[in-house]
Order: sequence, then structure tokens, then C-alpha cells
Amino acid sequence: MIKKIKIKKFNGKDFYDVEDCIAVEEIYNIFINGEFVKFLSLSPNFLNEFAVGFAISEGFLNKIDKVEVDKNNIYIFGEKINKIKSNKNNKEIKIDIETLRKIISYKIKAKYWEITGSFHWASIFDLKGNNIIFVEDIGRYNAVDKVIGYAILNNYNLNELILKCSGRIPYEIVKKAINSGLNVIISKSPPTDKAINLAEKNNILLIGFARNGKFNIYTSEEIWEK
Repeated sequence: MIKKIKIKKFNGKDFYDVEDCIAVEEIYNIFINGEFVKFLSLSPNFLNEFAVGFAISEGFLNKIDKVEVDKNNIYIFGEKINKIKSNKNNKEIKIDIETLRKIISYKIKAKYWEITGSFHWASIFDLKGNNIIFVEDIGRYNAVDKVIGYAILNNYNLNELILKCSGRIPYEIVKKAINSGLNVIISKSPPTDKAINLAEKNNILLIGFARNGKFNIYTSEEIWEK
């Protein structure tokens, strides 16, 4: 995840030699059912979880049979089964303000970010506000894929989980939530206009500027139980 290198640091007056920690970036080739899809830069952790989350959240597959990691090649095997889309599950979910406060106030220990400043993170919570998994990665989308994959591999119902992530909420994060079945996204930063439009069409609850007990609700207020 990180390694130490020697660098020269300038303090505004003089140069001096120091040892610094930097993020490790690995390039992985992604194959789905034997076909090369793309290559991605990842942090070298939670690779099986990433593979499952990526294939599901990007809409390539919705049933995973097997994942194989061979050095810098990731092979994902599964099926794409056509499903009738419905927002029924979304409307049955209710989240009260105490749960939101619990999730927002949960102290994220972003160890690698604190050391290097080079990492994003994502986390999954249940509807009672309990943390299930937390992952750091050099890419925000990778971190989201990894927690989604973890939830799937551990047989959680993603319709009943809440995603909390670092940074703004762009269109791509909302798309991943829709494809994987997540209904709620929380961040300390705001969503973009395209993210809001896509979330509105799919009944996804977007919460931004979630800081110090305060937050903004951008979409799907019916999910929020006042």
C-alpha cells in the first residue's frame, strides 16, 4: 500500500534530505469472461472484492461465478441476467436522523491518507448505522468497488446498506450505486448536477456536506424518516 523513499525537502530556505512515505500504484489488466476490458491503477489490496464490485457496479455482470488474480491480471467470470428494474425496494427503506448522525459522526481512521495524503476511502454501513467495511485506495471509484464487492462476497443485501465515501459525489458513483443496489450515498462533499439528476431518476438518496452533525439532502427525501 505504501513504501518509503528518500527525497529532498525545501523548507522555504534550505534543502534537506528526508525519508518520505508514498502510495504504491499497481496496474492491473481486467478480463471479464476471458475478454480484456481495460487496465486500471489500483492499490494492491482487496483485489477479489474489487473484481466483484467492479463487474457488478459497472454493469458488466450481475452474477459472479469466479475471480482469479494472476500477478497483474484479474479474471472475472459470471453472467449478465436481464432484470426488471424497480424502485420498490428503495421506497420501503426508511432512515431516521439518529442513524444519519451516527454514520456522519463515525470517526474514519484513514491511516494511509494520513501518512501520504494520496488515498481516497469508502465505507459501508447497515441501516442501524453500524460500520461493516472500510477500504482505502488511490482511486475513489476503486474504493467504492472494493466495499461493494466485500458486501456481495459476504452475502449482505445491498438494498439495506449505506455508502459513505470521500470526496465529491459524481455521476459515476451514483451509477455504481444503482447497478449494485445501493440506495443511499453520504459524503462530506457535495454531488454534481449530473449525479443529482441520475439519483432523482432512480430514487437514490444523496447526502452531501455531511460534517459536524450537519448535512444537505439533495434527492429522495421520502427515504429519510424525519
